[in-house]
This record gives sequence, C-alpha cells and structure tokens, in this order.
Amino acid sequence: MMREKWRHHLDYVVTLLGFGIGSGSFVKFPYLCMRNGGGAFLIPFILFTFIGTIPVVFVEMVIGQFSQKGPVEVWNLCPPFKGIGVGTVVGTWIHASYYIVIFTWFVYYFYVSFSNSLPWAHCDNDWNTPTCISQYADVNTTTGLNVTDNGTSYTVGNHYADINGTVAGMTAEEEFWRFQVLQMTDGLETIGSIRVPLTISLAISCTVIFLCVFRGIKVTGKLVYVTVAIPCILVTVFLIRGCLLPGSADGIYFYIVPKLETLTRPKVWIEGCNFALYSLGIAMGSIVTLSSHSRFGNNCFRDAIVVCIGDMLVTILIGFAFFAIIGHVGYQRGVPIEAFESSGFNLAFIVFPQVLTYLPLPQLWSALTFLTLITLELDTLVPPIENIVVAVRDRFPRFSERRWLVIGILLTTYFLFGLIYVTQGGIYVLTLVDWFSYFPSIALFATIECIVVGWCYGTHRLEKDIKTMWGKTTPRVMMIAIKFVCPVLLLSVFCYSLYSYRPPKYGDYDYPPWATGVGWMVSLASILPFPAVFVWKVWNTKGDNLKEKLTNSMEPSNEWRKENLTEAPHSEALQPITSVADKHEDV
Repeated sequence: MMREKWRHHLDYVVTLLGFGIGSGSFVKFPYLCMRNGGGAFLIPFILFTFIGTIPVVFVEMVIGQFSQKGPVEVWNLCPPFKGIGVGTVVGTWIHASYYIVIFTWFVYYFYVSFSNSLPWAHCDNDWNTPTCISQYADVNTTTGLNVTDNGTSYTVGNHYADINGTVAGMTAEEEFWRFQVLQMTDGLETIGSIRVPLTISLAISCTVIFLCVFRGIKVTGKLVYVTVAIPCILVTVFLIRGCLLPGSADGIYFYIVPKLETLTRPKVWIEGCNFALYSLGIAMGSIVTLSSHSRFGNNCFRDAIVVCIGDMLVTILIGFAFFAIIGHVGYQRGVPIEAFESSGFNLAFIVFPQVLTYLPLPQLWSALTFLTLITLELDTLVPPIENIVVAVRDRFPRFSERRWLVIGILLTTYFLFGLIYVTQGGIYVLTLVDWFSYFPSIALFATIECIVVGWCYGTHRLEKDIKTMWGKTTPRVMMIAIKFVCPVLLLSVFCYSLYSYRPPKYGDYDYPPWATGVGWMVSLASILPFPAVFVWKVWNTKGDNLKEKLTNSMEPSNEWRKENLTEAPHSEALQPITSVADKHEDV
C-alpha cells in the first residue's frame, strides 16, 4: 500500500516546528535560563543547535525519508538495532500517557480562567487555609497587621504579610493547585479518590486529540498551521504588552546580558547542549515517522536547517516575552528576577498564574496563556501518537485501512491509564513516571543511533542515499559532525545524566525505596527491547560462528532499499551494497 504523503511540503515543516517548540519551550526554557545565568545560557544553546542538533535531526530525516518507514522498520539499515525502534515506541507511549494529563490540566485552567475573578488570585475560597498568602488585602478586614513591602501589600488569611513570607504559608496560587485542582494527599502511599473535574477534562482532551489525528496527516498537516500560529501570535502579543509595562527592561536585561562567570561551570554547557539536542525530540522516533511521509526526492538538508533554526528563534522569542512580563512583576513586588526560578509543574501552574494576577484584565491574559499552552501541548502530542500508529501499521499492514480503530484503542488506553494520574495522589505517580521515562533511555538511544548510522551503516552509504534522493551531496562538514562531533556530544550528555542522577522527589516528599524500584521498571520497559532484539537478530542470522553472524547481521536488509526502487530518480544507486537477502529473518 502506498504510504500517505504530505499534501504540501510546508505542512511537514510546520508540524516539525510545532513538535520542536512544544510546551517545553514555554515551561522549561525560562527556568534553565534563570538557573544558568540568564543570557549566559543562550550561548551554549545557540552553539549546540548548530553543531549538534542540525546534524542529528538531518540524520533522522534522511533515514526516515529514504526508508519510507516508521521508528521500528527504519532499522532495516542495521537490523540488530531494531530494538531501539521498539524501545522508542514503548517510551513514546509512556511519555504521551502523562502528556495528555498535562494537557488536561491546561484545559482545566483554561476553563476556570473565565470565572468572574481568578480563583487563585485571593484567599477567600473554601479550600484556602488560614495561612494563605495573597497579594490582595481584604478590605473588609478589621483585624490583623498591615505591612507593605516596596509598596505592595499581602494578606495572610485576614492578615497582611510581606513578600518574604513573614507569616509562614503558601501563596493563593499554590493552594489552588494543591488543594483545589489536585486535592493532594500526603504521598504515594495514599492514592486517594479520582478527581471528577479532572476526569471530565481528561475525557474532553482525549476526544479533542482523536478528532485532530484520526484522519491522518492530511488533516493534522493543516491543523498545525493553527496550533503553531496561535502560540506565535500570542507570544508576540505578550512581548509587546510586556515591553509597555514598567520594569520589563530589567527582565529583558537579565535575559540577554550573560553572566560570563557562569560559563566556567560545566553544568551550564551540558544543560545547554542537552536542551538544544532534545528540544526537537531526537531519538523518540517522531522525526523519522514524520519524514517517512515526505516525497522521496525532498531536500532534507534544507529542512533540517530551517526547522532547527526556526525552533531556536521561536524559543528565544518566548524567552523575551516571558522575561519582559517577569521583569514587570518583579518590579511591582520589589524582588529580583531570580525569585521566580521554578521548574516543571511549579512554573506552569504556580508561577504563571501568580504572574497573571498582576496584569491588567487578568482573566483575558490567563485564558490566552493557557490557550497557548494547550495548542503547544497539542503540537507535542500529535507526532508521538502518529509515531505509534505508523509503527503498528508497518508491522500489521491490515490496520492501514482502520487508522481510526488503532487511534481509538490507543487513546482509550491513555484515558484508562490517565485515571491513575487524576487521583488525589496522581501527581506523585506522574512525577515518578516523568522522572524515569526519559532517564537514561533517550540519551542512550540517541548516542547509539548516531554511532550506528555514522559508523556501522557508514557515512559513505548515507552520502549515496542522499544523492539518490535529491541528486546532491551535503557539505563534508556535515558528515564529520555526524561521525565525530555528535557522538561525542551525545555521549557527554548520557554520561552527565548518569552522573547527575538523584532519587525522585516531589517538593519536600521523598519517594520510598519501593517507588524508586517501580521507577526503574518504567525506565527498563523502554531499554530492555534493545538487548533482547539485538541478541535475537544476531542469533537468527546465518553464519558459521558468532563473529560471522554478527558481521552479516550488521548489513542492511533488502527491505531497506526495495521500497524505493520505483520512486528513485537514480535507481542504480539503490542496489544493495552486499547481497543479504538470505541473512535476515524478521523478528
């Protein structure tokens, strides 16, 4: 069956851009900048985008487009490594299972943004505690201590307190997140009941995602114009509005002026390299899958440069908008920019809501902010789902005409599994899964992928494949980067991820040992297919001894090339380099 193709080449480029930008650029990038010296972090991020990200993305585009296969079958280029493809599919399912819950939280916050007053902006709600800290004073209060800090007043229940929290307590935004949205338990030992409002939001989220993807790339390829355009337009609006507010210059100054002393710390360079390499989701199979729908003669080299630089520029633009508004809020509160340093869920669901309460028309800005996060999260979710669907269809072609069924079953599993995440203790489960789902599988797979393509398959073969597809060679420096620079960078990131490992933790809660064991099982779920398939493929390859079996198994299978014989403009370049028709058996 002929593989579905993009209606227009721009559909493919915009989809990859949306996947690269994602909600991570809005949530993780500002935190990394604040933690690593502001503008100083931009230096390694930009540098490694050019010397690391572009070559790796280019490799995944080439092998996906040449093979016209998904994340598993693409490894016909070196069959023993098909386990990497299986592992990425397992990992993708795990990632998407909790990404949908994050999408659910965004939907819930978007819904409550239409309240008469933002429920996290004050301490007059049923769920608030007596020590709740709010920026607003209770005008009806007749008791309590009146304290101001740099002209800004705060209330603790019926009492004022300063920004530094003279009276101990949580902010109104944190209490809304913990006591109303999640209704958190004390730990993983008490999972609690299912949160009905979040379950409804989860059902809505799964339905929306199904409607977006069940018709295939011909629909999602057009949908991304909306889901990518909306965040870009809104970020530009945030930037313009932020620049018109007092104090915004301080935030932008922090963002663009590097603290050069921080560049002496290896951690800054490693984290810059890590974010640059993984912002486009390398080693997760999504780039391979999306590229497999491209025309065989498409110029991947141009696409890799456009997508990587486009992703970098939009990420930097998001940083400008974020720090302009943070600078204004810091000016109002009389605190430095570093006071807003927070990561992950805290940044998205505590710091962002807190910042929004300081803006004029906070309900409008809240709705726009969470609409932006919803569309970005949708861009993040669509390629992984397509990744799994294509892997199933490649292996079981009879499902090609029943795409809706595969997606329906997939989203049903996400909904059922998501019920665990929307319990009162679900945040502890989600944090545990998030902690181990990427570690260390993604760094391991990315390193092996680069080594296999650059050394086992060989850059000489890769160059022939490239010339076969669009009739031109790529600059020699690109092949040097693929063979030498990228493996070193990826290996450094992998070693650093092992070195910097620490046991899982959520806030002040330390996970018990048995939970850490469960976490390692989550991690191994995506890693174990690799050694298992490797041994199976080598063992079932013909040869008189283990060395001969291993050597023969490393050759590309006939399936690697035969799919493209009818499409290639230069068919003589497509003949197998060695005859291996009888050396491989399908797993």
